[in-house]
Amino acid sequence: MKTIHELLQREGKWFGARCPDLPVTTQGRTLVEGRKNLQEAVELHRETWRGKASLRPTKEVYLASLETAA
Repeated sequence: MKTIHELLQREGKWFGARCPDLPVTTQGRTLVEGRKNLQEAVELHRETWRGKASLRPTKEVYLASLETAA
């Protein structure tokens, strides 16, 4: 079992969910559903690309806010 990172963000009535370690993005109506859908999408990606693409989890992920003039 490998630990990967997930990023979830409210987008209107939905939660966008993505994995910064893999090219996987999905969504859910709730935070729980978004996380569940992301786990399923990551597992499907890993099954599909087993042996063709390696999982290289990022050691650290930083999330910060940035203020702009515009």
